This record gives sequence, structure tokens and C-alpha cells, in this order.
Amino acid sequence: MSLDEPARIAAYVASMPPAYRQSFDLEATRLHAAIVERRGARTAHVEIWKELSERVVAICVVADDKPGLLSSISAALVEHRIDVVGADAFCRTRPDGVIEAVDLLWIRRLPSARGAVAPIRAKDVLALGVAIEAAVASAGGLVSQRVPTSAVEAPPVASGSSARILFDLTGEDGGTMLTVEAVDRPGLLLAVTQALFRAGIQIVGLRATTERGCAVDRFQLAEKNGAPLRQSRLLELQAHVLGALDEGLPQVRSRAG
Repeated sequence: MSLDEPARIAAYVASMPPAYRQSFDLEATRLHAAIVERRGARTAHVEIWKELSERVVAICVVADDKPGLLSSISAALVEHRIDVVGADAFCRTRPDGVIEAVDLLWIRRLPSARGAVAPIRAKDVLALGVAIEAAVASAGGLVSQRVPTSAVEAPPVASGSSARILFDLTGEDGGTMLTVEAVDRPGLLLAVTQALFRAGIQIVGLRATTERGCAVDRFQLAEKNGAPLRQSRLLELQAHVLGALDEGLPQVRSRAG
């Protein structure tokens, strides 16, 4: 570690929201800070920062924050037959005033027809980075298009399964939290992020987890201008999200609180 590296790491950590600082240790933040710095002038930059068991790798995606960014990333992953096991998405303000997204995703290849899961290698992440950079550069070109059904063969959803959405308006900052709980399946994150984008909603933060086949995605939301969502806006948003989920998840129900 060079003499000025601690100062750079400290400046990076200070630019991140409290939720990030509470979630990652010094070694993780050191790796993230280095990836953010290596982005340079690229539209978007992707690197592996950790390899885990069961063929899961953690990647860091860095790009200027813009509407539809998470949808573009999700679409690129689906196109490459890669599933999102978990995700944390954050925004920070760079020294030049630009709002930069730092998205951390835990990913794994979808199984083959025989059930085998191939590893994700560095060259695969390079190809994924090219796809994400192209999507971001095209101002959400992937977002405006439906991903071909041939890209993902989703497993059948068990009879009686359901999804639930919950709005929480009690955040101290006046923000709105949207929680989506559903049977985990490929393309779920893409469906929700596309619905939010089409509704004109800004995703300020995200924490997505998967446990025992159940996906729990928590989105911190705001209007495009950063203003908190009004109560009346939730009805419209609910329709967009439920419509997206209803395309592939039966018996969807919702509640707001």
C-alpha cells in the first residue's frame, strides 16, 4: 500500500453513503476504491473484486448515475445468461460534482440444460463490461427493448407461489423504500428495474438478496429530480411493478404501508 493510498481510500469511503460504510470492511473498500479509480474516463467499468463458492463471483460496476442504469446492467446480464444472486447499489458524488453509481453484484451463470453451472472467468467479465458500457452509452438502449425470451429459460413457478410488494414511507430522509419479495427466477431484477424506469422513478439505492429460492429486493426510490414520492404516485408505481411481475409470476398481491 503506497503512502497516499490510505488517503485515497478514506476519501472514497467518505463519499459513499452510510449504508455502504456499515456493510463493507477495509479490505473490501480498498478493492472497490481501486476499481472506481481504474474506471478513468470510461463510460462504464466492470471488474471482479471477489470470488466465492458455488461459482459465484462479485463484480463492481462503476458508471455515471443515470435513469435506467440498473435496467441496462440487468439486461446485459440476462443477455449473457448470468443470474444475479445478490446486489448492493450506491451513489456517490465525485470531487468534480458528478454523481457516480457504484453497483456491487454477486453473479452466477445460469445452469445448462443438464444442470451444470459453468464458471465466470475474467474474459467473461470483460465481455460483460463491453456490453454494459455499450448499453450505458446508448442512453438505456437495452432498457427500451424486451429481452428475447430465448435469452433465458425461466424455471416454472410452483403452483400457489406469489409475490409481494411493500412500500415504506417512514424513512428518516423522507425517501420511499420499495420491497419486492418473490420466488427467485432469472430476469426478476430486470423486470422490476425496467418497470421503475418506465414509470420515471429514480433508483437511489438497492439491496437484493436471495435465500432458499426467495428473492428480496429493496429499492430506495425518488423522483427523477430527487424529490420524494408522493402518496398518490404510489398507485401508478404499484401498477407498473405489478404489471411487470404478473407477466411471469402468478397470484401477485400487494400492500402499502
